[in-house]
Amino acid sequence: MDFKYDKSVVEKVRAVSSKFDEKYWRDVYGKHEFPHEYWDAIADAGLFGLVISQEYGGWGKSLLDLAIGTAETAERFSGIGSYLFLSGCLVSTIFSKSSKDQKKEILPKLAKGEIKVSLALSEEKSGFDATSLETKAEKFSGGYRINGSKRFVNNVDNADYLVVFARTKPIEQSGKKSTGVSMFLVPPKGANIKSKKLDKLGMDFVNNFDLEIRDLYVKGDALVAELDNAWYNAVESFNMDRVVTAASLVGTGKLALNTASEYARDRVVFGKPIGSNQGIQFPLAEAAAQLITAEMMMLKAATMFGQGQNFIQAANLALYESINAASYATERALQTFGGHGYYKDYDVERYWRDVRVHKVHPISEELLLASIAERSLGLPKSY
Repeated sequence: MDFKYDKSVVEKVRAVSSKFDEKYWRDVYGKHEFPHEYWDAIADAGLFGLVISQEYGGWGKSLLDLAIGTAETAERFSGIGSYLFLSGCLVSTIFSKSSKDQKKEILPKLAKGEIKVSLALSEEKSGFDATSLETKAEKFSGGYRINGSKRFVNNVDNADYLVVFARTKPIEQSGKKSTGVSMFLVPPKGANIKSKKLDKLGMDFVNNFDLEIRDLYVKGDALVAELDNAWYNAVESFNMDRVVTAASLVGTGKLALNTASEYARDRVVFGKPIGSNQGIQFPLAEAAAQLITAEMMMLKAATMFGQGQNFIQAANLALYESINAASYATERALQTFGGHGYYKDYDVERYWRDVRVHKVHPISEELLLASIAERSLGLPKSY
């Protein structure tokens, strides 16, 4: 398979990433601060507009370009911080079936990085069964009144908008859970939205929140895409997200592996570099092999999407392989550093903590395997 991509994207990514070294990210994580300087640099380079059409001020590039750019960003010290890169791009696909007025209002600002949009989908009871959400949006006075709660919403403290998923038609009237759900563009703050910051293991550069939404009124033009069809309007974006998340994991795994290899070359114990010991070499070589395999799967999935092929199974495989490859690479990197690896001065513990969340988010390893069992082996659907 020929992986054709725009090399100028990689060059621009490298130019931006070179301005932010490991010390910058160490400081951001240490202070639990959003990396505004990094966001602004990506915006100035126009990279948030990669997959937004030229009609709305973007580049009109492919998913493959975005994936390769994200992996490159991750490998150059940002690690999972490249999440900011992909989230700014992929949220634009949520609006692909929206009204012309909403596209004109939102997409150019997204392309320029002028606004930040967060998705409010997950709920405490629904979890991975996302279409079982209980948040409701009822028609009211020419608009909608929203009531419900949301879990694990990223970056509410810096967001300009939330895309809130809410049920607009009861399940018993919809026929199936995946219909009767709509999306609404709402402000992240106000008297009708209460947020609670969550403490978590990693990804310290972005905060997560629980939200309580009570009697929030929005006008009719706050509806994003089609009424009652949010899941079908957003599912392609979710599948694209799996590919680009895989890219960010591959890049983070490479970052950890490069860091560990450099340390193994320089660290002298018992009179020789520890990298000369096969006990160090073999795990790092295995990590490299796993990352290469995951990267090839990620590139294949992105290319299949660009060619109009059914890429869902390839996306699932790419994400599954990249989760395991990055997890192994960060674990072995930490082990290579020995006692030093446990301390924040050496960064590898940060890579390990950041990667760990992807075993359960945005979809768990087990659900990925269940989908693979169904699609590849013809086994009965289990979820």
